[in-house]
Formats: sequence, structure tokens, C-alpha cells
Amino acid sequence: MPNGDFLTVAVWPGKKDPSAEVLTVQIRHPSDTGWETAARLAVYRDSQGNYSQLRERPIGQERERELSTGTE
Repeated sequence: MPNGDFLTVAVWPGKKDPSAEVLTVQIRHPSDTGWETAARLAVYRDSQGNYSQLRERPIGQERERELSTGTE
């Protein structure tokens, strides 16, 4: 993004229903300690095409580090 933030969009297959999808949109920005998640939205699309927002799950520092370095 023009301000240096990084926007990602990911689509994953559903765990229980492979024809369903999980869509995530995330904005991350650099900080003194690495990349931090500024905002995230996760949406579930079932096999019938219905959408629902997934609840927010907190990210611990260890998981945040894995996501920023791609070592997950």
C-alpha cells in the first residue's frame, strides 16, 4: 500500500467441507519489532454460497513472528 502497509488476501478450503472456503483479508505494517497485524477480517463461505464472518482470534507474539517470516 502507498503508506508501507502490506495487504494480503488468502483463500483456504474448508476443513470439514472441502467445497467451502475461508477468506482472510489482513493489513500489516512494519514496527520496531517486525511486522504487526493492524486489521484482519476472516469470512467463511459455505458450499451453498452463504457467507458468515468468523470471530476474531488473538495472535500471540510467537504466531505473529511465524506469520511475518513465513515460517509457519
